[in-house]
Amino acid sequence: MNRVHVLAVTLAVAGLTVLTGCTGETVGNAVDGAVNGATGGDVSLGGQLPEGWPEEIPLIDGNIGFGAANPADGDRGWVVTVASSAADPLADATAKLEAAGFTADTGATANVGETGVAALTNKTWSVVVAGTPEGVLYTVSPAA
Repeated sequence: MNRVHVLAVTLAVAGLTVLTGCTGETVGNAVDGAVNGATGGDVSLGGQLPEGWPEEIPLIDGNIGFGAANPADGDRGWVVTVASSAADPLADATAKLEAAGFTADTGATANVGETGVAALTNKTWSVVVAGTPEGVLYTVSPAA
């Protein structure tokens, strides 16, 4: 399974988990097993960061709902969702990343209604953050 397919599966499951609010243990275990089977990755639906999450990438305050690592990339790719009660979770995430030394790519930033996307990089990592009023989805990969 190539990187695009792994990311697509991961994002689909993350999006469903966030949008439907599925947090039950049975559903979590089923989804966890399905994603692990499909991706071979480290997946967490229990409020934990996936193994290997870079410490230099700060998260907004909130509850981690989903986390996955992409083993096809040598455990150097991750997806994490964070539910937040912040007034603007995307702005909060962007500010924390900039304070940690990341630079925003203004050409890769977009807002449509209450949904937005921001791309930031440092020398090591590329982070794309998609946000809604309920929280954010972080996608992390090695910088080009």
